[in-house]
Amino acid sequence: MPSYSWDTAPPIDILVIPGGFGTRGLLGDAAALAWIRDAASRASLVTSVCSGALLLAQNGLLRGRRATTHWAALDLLASLDATIDVQRGVRVVSDTIVTSAGVSAGMDMAFAVVEKLHGPEVARETAHYIEYVPQYQDTV
Repeated sequence: MPSYSWDTAPPIDILVIPGGFGTRGLLGDAAALAWIRDAASRASLVTSVCSGALLLAQNGLLRGRRATTHWAALDLLASLDATIDVQRGVRVVSDTIVTSAGVSAGMDMAFAVVEKLHGPEVARETAHYIEYVPQYQDTV
């Protein structure tokens, strides 16, 4: 059970919009879109995993930016806003807003965010600790 409603949720510092098939149904949900728009306007960093980028695009938050999403949603992302420079075949794109491709690319996005906030050494140490090899270096 959620602890907060749309109206009572505390401010968010880092906004992560998750993806999945549920995002398509939210593309026309005015309350969800308004909450995302408001939360994004106050967050210090906005990110999305997988098709969560569709909700950012629907809100105009990716206008004129480079972005990516799950491979099966790339054409839909492009159709939502023709000004988005849709990046195909990459796992993470950082253009003020950080977007990532499919679910596993969310791990790479998380490390890109750690690096952005705390530096490459902390990101490397964290990846080493959990035995993960990030694949985002050339795409951010």
